[in-house]
Amino acid sequence: MTGKGRVTVFSMLHDWPGRFCVLAYTTAGEFGDTAVLGVIPIEGNEFEPGDLFAMAGRHQPTSLYGQPPEHARAAWLACTGFSARLTPKPDTLDFDDAAWTLEMTQQATLAKPMYGHEHVAAGRLRLEGSALAEKARDVFCGSLVAQ
Repeated sequence: MTGKGRVTVFSMLHDWPGRFCVLAYTTAGEFGDTAVLGVIPIEGNEFEPGDLFAMAGRHQPTSLYGQPPEHARAAWLACTGFSARLTPKPDTLDFDDAAWTLEMTQQATLAKPMYGHEHVAAGRLRLEGSALAEKARDVFCGSLVAQ
């Protein structure tokens, strides 16, 4: 999956203790109906979460979003991306017009629209252009310094 548009890049403590990654959130589809979340690969990050739907499952999303589990996991991911954009942490980056490529590992259709999305796609996301990739790497380095 490829696209171009607004991309929000943020660090995330995805597992305790101290397992950080850098995620990117953007949208796809004519009206942004698909939430796209991807781990930005950072060389040397041995704690990359891999499967984002599995990561979402470890945060017990059914307690908030109910059943079925696939809907709850997708809703949790959509919320994570949307929230990072809506209330950014100090090290969050927002690129207005970035080209990106998602190596999609999973996608799901939500049981009902959530956070302006009907679908969620997840995987590994690469930003086109070395300058943007370098800025994303700096977000990861900043999260390590903060701990």
